[in-house]
Amino acid sequence: MLAVSKALDEVKFRIPRQVLDAVFIQRNLRWRDVPPSLDEQIMAAVIRPRVLVDCNLVGGTEAFINLDGVQFERADDYTSVYRIPKSRTNGRSINSVLNITFSDPTKVSSYGVAAGQQNTMMMQVGSSVMDSHGSIPVTSTATVQLIGENVVMVRDTVILPANIYLRCILANDENMSHIQLRSYPAFANLVVLAVKAFIYIEYVVRLDIGELMGGMALGRIKEIVDSYADANELYQEYLMTKWQKIALMQDSASVGRYMKLLIGGSH
Repeated sequence: MLAVSKALDEVKFRIPRQVLDAVFIQRNLRWRDVPPSLDEQIMAAVIRPRVLVDCNLVGGTEAFINLDGVQFERADDYTSVYRIPKSRTNGRSINSVLNITFSDPTKVSSYGVAAGQQNTMMMQVGSSVMDSHGSIPVTSTATVQLIGENVVMVRDTVILPANIYLRCILANDENMSHIQLRSYPAFANLVVLAVKAFIYIEYVVRLDIGELMGGMALGRIKEIVDSYADANELYQEYLMTKWQKIALMQDSASVGRYMKLLIGGSH
């Protein structure tokens, strides 16, 4: 089960089907047209244009992108522009860029410390003392900017080595497949609030027009739609106060980096 599938099921559990059909199912189709499913209509009208976009704005997944062999241009002596193909980002777009690293982030920095029996406390302390007397190496730069679709500009650097890595935030995939299973209910709550907000904005005026022109009492459906009047505010509040934190916890790389900043240490 995917997070989006669970959210769609939860929408149908919490909102009456008659209301969903009235808002999302088109009635002006020609006899040759195949009517789209309710799930696809909700995806096209609410989840893709609003929920997934908002989730990308407040979340995403942190990744290191190897720029070795990536096409780049030199705008001037201190500026380089990299055009990163989506084959390097697993088909996803880059939401934001954090920094450029001049070394492989997956390799250990000290091979002597990592080599079997040499990994002792005395070796680590001695290495730290020697490093404190040396010059501070420049291993990264944060003067990077996203200027287009997977197009990154690096400034204030004269020469860039071949084996550089871009640390960035990638957009979520459409199925939100990176979400942990226990966070599915939280994502479903976000989608349900978004659907309720869409129903109120899209249907409340149409109900009033139908009541005025048709002269009929709409009864229970109007009561249900009117109860969604505050759904848009609840959606915004839930997105910024709860889902933003949950989205951070779904990205193990961001959480690990955040914990290291809190705890500190040499590793």
